[in-house]
Amino acid sequence: MIPKEQKEPGIERFFKVRITSVPVDIPLHFDMFLLVGDKPIHFRKPGDCLSKDRLRSLSKHGATEFLIPTEQRDAYLEILQKSVADPDMERSQKARIIKESAFVHVEDLFTKKDIRHVVESSKNLVQEMVSFVSEDVESAVSLMRLSMHDYYTYNHCVDVAVYSIALAKKLFGDDKAMLFHAGLGGLLHDLGKRKLDKKIINKTTPLTTEEWEEIKKHPDYGVEFLKDVKAIPEAAKHVVHQHHENFDGSGYPRGLSGDEISKLSRVVMIADVFDALTTDRSYHKAVTPTEALNTMFAMQPGKFDPYLFKTFNKNFEQRGNIELPKDFDPCQARHMVSQEDPEE
Repeated sequence: MIPKEQKEPGIERFFKVRITSVPVDIPLHFDMFLLVGDKPIHFRKPGDCLSKDRLRSLSKHGATEFLIPTEQRDAYLEILQKSVADPDMERSQKARIIKESAFVHVEDLFTKKDIRHVVESSKNLVQEMVSFVSEDVESAVSLMRLSMHDYYTYNHCVDVAVYSIALAKKLFGDDKAMLFHAGLGGLLHDLGKRKLDKKIINKTTPLTTEEWEEIKKHPDYGVEFLKDVKAIPEAAKHVVHQHHENFDGSGYPRGLSGDEISKLSRVVMIADVFDALTTDRSYHKAVTPTEALNTMFAMQPGKFDPYLFKTFNKNFEQRGNIELPKDFDPCQARHMVSQEDPEE
C-alpha cells in the first residue's frame, strides 16, 4: 500500500532508477519515492527493505521507476556495488544492477562539472563488467542489454563497453588488462559529446555542414577532458580519440588508417556502430542484428579492420545488397537510410 500522501520536496531534487535495479530483501541506506501524478510520495526510508513480492506488485500496477534524493546517490551506488559482490545473487538481477550502476556513473560523467573523481571511479565499475562478461560472453551481453531498446547517450556508452569487452575476449582471450582497457574505452568513448549542444545530438533530421563539423570534434573534446586524469590508461584515451577513424583513412578527427589506429579503437568502432544500428535513436529506428550486419557489410571494405570484423561476425562471407552513401555514419544523423529503400 502506498503511504499516505505527505508534503515532499520537488521532483528536481531526485534522480530516477528503474525499480528492477534496486536490490531486494536487504536494508537500504537511502530514501525511495514513487511519483504519483506529478508528486513524489515517500515510499521507503533508510533501513527499510524492499521485498520481491512488493516489487512484483509495483510492477504489476505499472510502476517502472523510483526516485532517490540526489544527495543520497553515493549511498545508492554503494548498495549496488555490495550487491554485485554477492555470490548468491541471481545472474539476471546482477546484470540489472551492474547496468544501473553503470548508467548512473555515465550520467555523472556527462553532467557533473568536475568529472575527475567520476572518471577514476569508473575503473572499478569496468572491472565488475569485465568479470561478469568474462564468465559467459553470449548470455552476459544479452542480460546486460535488458530493457534498453532505446538510444540515449548514457545507455549507448554502457552497451558499447559491454560489446567491446565481449569482442575483446574473443580476440585476446582472458587477457584481463586488454578486456579492461576495451571496456573503459567503450564506456568513455563519447565523453566529448558533453561539450556539444544537445540540440545537435538529439536532432531528428540530417545535420547541416556546420553541425556535422561540430560533431566531428567530439573525439578531440573527449581527450581534452581526460588530459590530466592520470588514472586513465593511455590505451583507453586512444579509444576516446580514435573510435571514428576508419581503417582506410577516411575517418576523423585525424584521418588515421590501418595500424595507425590502435587495435582497441578498431574494436570499439565495431561495437559502437553495431549498437548504434540496433537501438532506437533520435533519427532512426532500431534494426535487427541481421540487418545491422548487412549494413555493416555494405560499409566494407574500408570502415572496419577486416580481421576484427570477421571475428565479430561468424558469417563473414554472407553479404547484404544494401547501397549506402559513401560517408554514411550510423552513429550520427548524417543520412536517413532504411533497409527497404536506400535512397530515402
